[in-house]
Amino acid sequence: MIEIKDLIPPIGFVQRYYCDDCSGQLELKFVEYDKEVSGIRIRISGFPVLTCLKCSKEYLPDLSRLALLSCHERGLAAHSNKFSSIRKKRKNDFGFTDVGFLYDPDDYFYIPGLFRQHNIGFLTPVYFNIEVLFKFDNLPRYKVKYASRTYGTIYTDEGYISFGINKNEKVIMWLGDIAKLPKSEQHYLRSENVESDHSLASEFYDGQIECKFTDLSIEDKLFKARSEFFDAAFNKFECKLAHLDKEVMDVARNLNAPIVDTPKERKFIADALNKIYLESIDNRALLSLLEAKGITIAASGSLKRMQALLEELFPDDDIATILMPFYVLYDLRVAYSHLTPESKAIQTIKGVEERLELSKNSTLIDIYSKLTDELTKSYSRMTKLMKR
Repeated sequence: MIEIKDLIPPIGFVQRYYCDDCSGQLELKFVEYDKEVSGIRIRISGFPVLTCLKCSKEYLPDLSRLALLSCHERGLAAHSNKFSSIRKKRKNDFGFTDVGFLYDPDDYFYIPGLFRQHNIGFLTPVYFNIEVLFKFDNLPRYKVKYASRTYGTIYTDEGYISFGINKNEKVIMWLGDIAKLPKSEQHYLRSENVESDHSLASEFYDGQIECKFTDLSIEDKLFKARSEFFDAAFNKFECKLAHLDKEVMDVARNLNAPIVDTPKERKFIADALNKIYLESIDNRALLSLLEAKGITIAASGSLKRMQALLEELFPDDDIATILMPFYVLYDLRVAYSHLTPESKAIQTIKGVEERLELSKNSTLIDIYSKLTDELTKSYSRMTKLMKR
């Protein structure tokens, strides 16, 4: 049983979007509420609660507390020990745009931290299929820049808009930000717009609402460095030297440091890193740039073409050394994916260890840690070259 006094928070209390017990992020859900509140049995269908994604503990948003107080008061007024209701969904149109975006006003009112006394509805989350990012990424007049694997910004000629990716692979943007875009861009977004899944727990929420920026993982640092390099290259060449598709993004988001060293894990790690950081390079774009500069090379691989382009632009820099980790990654995939005889694979791994300055017979964990660090440094050095 819940007492009325338990529904009245202490002065200064602010409901957060994090669990008090385990610090896990919460998620808005609509449940069949059935509990006794100070002697009155209250049943409400579709009642908004906040549920911890880690430990499943439930919390009441402020408006849900007020609703229970009102239901209890109505039960007392009717001299009844029971109160039942079917909650009606809000149908607010916040009026920011006349493009008919799908969104749920309950998200704005019940997810902590979104409601403001001014610009009512601005921070309403709007959800999209993840394919919306690839549409923007593949058009020359747009840039998609990532601060991590699940948080980034879309840049247009008219401005920019931040986005996040939640655990259900849905892209999230704020309604008020969307409304600032030209109508043509809004209609473009609307084509991938989907119903809210009420899951706002993400780096996007942490950064935009809580101003909370946790230390990036080594995977996020590397992915961010990749994004910064290709953004700098776009500014220099006015063309994109890399692309991302859904398969690459899926691999990137699911990539974590290995915790075991097995043949299966070696192949997975090598294939995943190769797909994200080598296969996503646009080889045809590199060829076009080389041809424009009158550079002809026999090799047709993207790494060799990248090296030739950078050596032409920066002849005083040791480009081969800068690109060394990428060649190591290529060799690692060849060795770990059983693309060569075992004896040659052993020699290849030996070469990987030597170039990474690792001891003989290093584990996958050691190689992964050093390689991702060296790849990040390489991207940073190339970014500085592009900005020189």
